Amino acid sequence: MKALIISYSQDLLQAISSVLKVRWPDLCLVHANDAMESPEIIQREQPDVVMFHFSEQSEEAPPMNRFDIISQIHSLSSVPLIIVSQGNDVMDKVKALEMGADDWVSPSSIPMEFIAKVNALLRRSYRNKHGVSFFLNDKLSINYATRQVHISGKSVKLTPIQYKLLCHLAENQGRVCSSTELLQHVWGPNYSDEKELLKLGVYRLRSKIEEEPSSPKIIFNERGIGYIIRASASAE
Repeated sequence: MKALIISYSQDLLQAISSVLKVRWPDLCLVHANDAMESPEIIQREQPDVVMFHFSEQSEEAPPMNRFDIISQIHSLSSVPLIIVSQGNDVMDKVKALEMGADDWVSPSSIPMEFIAKVNALLRRSYRNKHGVSFFLNDKLSINYATRQVHISGKSVKLTPIQYKLLCHLAENQGRVCSSTELLQHVWGPNYSDEKELLKLGVYRLRSKIEEEPSSPKIIFNERGIGYIIRASASAE
């Protein structure tokens, strides 16, 4: 397994390396001090996972630049991206996830929990690369191999978080996915109670894939439970 760590902190680099080698003894670790160079390094090294250190003490990458870097990374690659930060600013977390980060973890998190999160992201990444296409009544189509989404034959550009949300609903077509399940699967286990975050995510996704977002024909709401893509896309 090859991991890229974007951080100026040698202590964090050593700590993450030690944790990952418990699960992946043959770990190949690539290090980037300058976050601005990370897109080029990702293209050259093709890592399996990227960990980007958001440090409050760092002056080399102001907050806006950090989010721009996240966006650049995901415009070039579908590699899983984890933000490592002690920060607790909810808006920073939301923005990082919306821009393309797959999770936000604390450097002080329990080692086995950290390993489990990395492993889960790697499994999702593998499934998306080797999956099959999904079709819904000639309206919605998802190509899991290329991550392309079409509505009535027209290409739709989704953010990584929107794509993950849509895919999970599509893969569970005909079954109501609870709010907790969607939050844990798409945003991560630390977001189980962030119901407003899910509502906002569904609202933004509907605005891109529904002809009339206020009267959805693809993603339906089961009040008090969660959301579902039904076997039939016609409204009831």
